Amino acid sequence: MLVTRWLALLMACLVLVVAAWSGHTLTAKEQKVLESWLANHPEYRIATDEDCDCVDDIKQMRAGYGRFQKPVPDYRPYTATGDFNGDGVEDFAVVLIDRSKREKNFALIVFNGPFKSDTQSPAFFQSDMDLKYYGLVYGPPRPKPYRLLLSQFESDSGVLLVPRGRGYRWAH
Repeated sequence: MLVTRWLALLMACLVLVVAAWSGHTLTAKEQKVLESWLANHPEYRIATDEDCDCVDDIKQMRAGYGRFQKPVPDYRPYTATGDFNGDGVEDFAVVLIDRSKREKNFALIVFNGPFKSDTQSPAFFQSDMDLKYYGLVYGPPRPKPYRLLLSQFESDSGVLLVPRGRGYRWAH
């Protein structure tokens, strides 16, 4: 009886830890790191769901795709959290909009944890992108090691962001 309770408690803790290590909502500390970077780069703002123009796709991600994709209730196409570089610490990625441009005005920024101060340099930054109808995905049902995937909705392809030293590189 005691062993059963202990195992149930252990499984509940593992489920909570896995859920906390990947998602689409930034923690307060992650938000402060991003806000600090944005304060020094006023030409950028955080991309919104409206910038994606993919309302139906967001609804589908939140509802799930049957046995192929479980529901992701907090899905946001332009925000992802998870241990992207495999060091055991949560990282985060956000798509930004360059207000000074009309075309190719999207940018992707990735910050590696731990976040010991609000001021931190990004581990990856790429601008001049067209990411309308794209979304960030991390974790299951993709195979391990999990990688951050940037993919157009309703497409079987995308690009992976793969750890490289303290940063990342694209892998097609």
